[in-house]
Amino acid sequence: MKAVVYSRVSTEEQDPDSQLQDILDYATNKGYNIDEVFEENISGSTNPFDRPIFKELLRYISKYEIDVILMHDLTRFYRPPPGKVSETLSMLREIIDNYHVLIEFVSEPRIEDPMLSELWRFLKSWISAYERLQISMRTRYGLLRIRREGRLYHKPDIVYYYAAWIYGKDLGSIDKREYQTAKKQLIKIVERYWRDGTVKKTRIGDLLIRNELREMYIRFPSAPKSYVTFYRLMNNLSRH
Repeated sequence: MKAVVYSRVSTEEQDPDSQLQDILDYATNKGYNIDEVFEENISGSTNPFDRPIFKELLRYISKYEIDVILMHDLTRFYRPPPGKVSETLSMLREIIDNYHVLIEFVSEPRIEDPMLSELWRFLKSWISAYERLQISMRTRYGLLRIRREGRLYHKPDIVYYYAAWIYGKDLGSIDKREYQTAKKQLIKIVERYWRDGTVKKTRIGDLLIRNELREMYIRFPSAPKSYVTFYRLMNNLSRH
């Protein structure tokens, strides 16, 4: 995933390096690729949307399709004034909705204010649940869009990978006609082994990986290869 880092220190906090190192270590462990680091020296009580560097970050994620924003902890994002802690929640939700990114805080903050401490515990739970909801909704809308465009929208099966390979396309750009054509070709390939009494059906995947579909599996190493994969393909044929 592509990530950007937002690091903030105020005038009385002059050590941004420690929080930045924590974030970089976290990103490495999660396998994130850091695209850009945004460092800002400003009070935490300043609304994030009014901060010059944070606004620059928002423009950047809009332009370069970033997946996740990493911050050290909640206090780096915002220290709301008394009576306005709900603003934090509203701003986080606005960023997630409008910029289609995830937000991750990599460390537990040291919060002495009991109200902010309670907010932090709530936010950790809320962000996780809300982001799962957003991912689910974006997936659902994406499937509906693909269906309207006449493209495949199910979980990729072996035919889907085969079609992408023979047509030299990405998995997400195969249409129904290409899928059906690829399916007929793949069935003919698999049928040679399936009807051969000297070949164990559980070994068909291994044979195809070494022979006819070798290049496909090199390009798509995660393509299905189990016995069930080919059983379903040939069972579908027998029903027709």
